[in-house]
Amino acid sequence: MAKRILAALHHHLLRTNHVHPSLGVSCSRIFSTTTVTPNSSNGEIPSDLLMAKKTMSIPDRTQDKGLLALAGDVFDVPIRKDIVHRVVRWQLAKRQQGTHSTKTISEVSGTGRKPHPQKGTGRARQGSLRSPHMRGGSTMHGPKPRSHAFKLNKKVRRLGLKIALSARAAEGKLVIFDDLSVPTHKTKNIVNWVNGLDDSKKLLLVDDGAINEKLKLATQNIHYVNVLPTIGLNVYSILQHDTLVMSRAAVNRIVERMHTPINR
Repeated sequence: MAKRILAALHHHLLRTNHVHPSLGVSCSRIFSTTTVTPNSSNGEIPSDLLMAKKTMSIPDRTQDKGLLALAGDVFDVPIRKDIVHRVVRWQLAKRQQGTHSTKTISEVSGTGRKPHPQKGTGRARQGSLRSPHMRGGSTMHGPKPRSHAFKLNKKVRRLGLKIALSARAAEGKLVIFDDLSVPTHKTKNIVNWVNGLDDSKKLLLVDDGAINEKLKLATQNIHYVNVLPTIGLNVYSILQHDTLVMSRAAVNRIVERMHTPINR
């Protein structure tokens, strides 16, 4: 069994420049659901080829399979809706502009003269035409420009991203390629590939480093396909898209980021 696994792995490592016919891009293989752990081979596979940490698998969508072990502490954590809710509220509050503003009585343009004498007219006494109860007057206790952001611990923010990634992996909506490079900027290739996916209405493509210029041009006119670098990957964007497509470099960078100690 171990020899067959190693032979298959060696066979697929030699096929590094496979072109997917429906996508028309040189994005190599999509990795299969095989999970390798130290206890799965009865000691026949050398331990240095296996990951000691908990691993999990991702679903396969084509016949061309590879082998990739994902860190279980990033892609297989318990789903907690309360954590996701807190992180999404934090994101939306932080990005709110807060440019709303109203004018106080000192900011309203108008005369400072008393409208009419205090006594003798039979009318209610008035001191200014700029008062809040006058037409065109000021606003009392109205909104002023401010930040709506509030503090959320880094541990909670990091856990929210792990939960979002784990949810997509558990749903079978996580697709991983060797890379996301495309040979042409034509939009039709991306459209044909997306149409070939099952139950995928909105996709998020995540690549490490700068986004490939051809990929950016090929997807910028498709409203249901968006591209992000790993540094911009966030919980709200993952929840807005039902399918998450990542390159292997992006997966490694996210795992490295999740394992980096938090600066206090």
